[in-house]
Amino acid sequence: MTRQRAPLSLDAAIGRIMAQLGGWNEVARVTGKAPRTCEKWGAFDIADADDPDARDIPMRAAVKLTIAYQAAGGVDDPIGQAYADQVRIAASEAFGDKQELRRESIGFLRETSEANLALLEATEPDAGADEEAIATKQVLDVRNWADRILLRLAGRQRKPP
Repeated sequence: MTRQRAPLSLDAAIGRIMAQLGGWNEVARVTGKAPRTCEKWGAFDIADADDPDARDIPMRAAVKLTIAYQAAGGVDDPIGQAYADQVRIAASEAFGDKQELRRESIGFLRETSEANLALLEATEPDAGADEEAIATKQVLDVRNWADRILLRLAGRQRKPP
């Protein structure tokens, strides 16, 4: 039976390694663990959610499996890649608002630079109504950016990561 596994999950990575090695018995031989324990690493739906040791592969076993996988012709590092993907996803969830604030800040800096230049041009001796209109528009743009950033800092209007 083919299990449905989330594409970026550790169990999908372990399932990929198991397929390359030829089965759970070979995974068990490589890691020195019971075949059923190894199967739980690659099929979280059969592992007890309250027993993380039954669900989570030990790091030393992951290293052994990666080397065996590569020795059997496997390409890359499925467990390492899945781990890195999970860290990136968790970081995005934990710090997505900070990343969005950074993007907003860069835009704000760009707008303030444009407003500063427009204000300086509006103060030139030969400046007229056109330059003042441009400066006014640029300063209003800065005010809009500032309002967005203030709302974000106050905890409102958070975008998903």
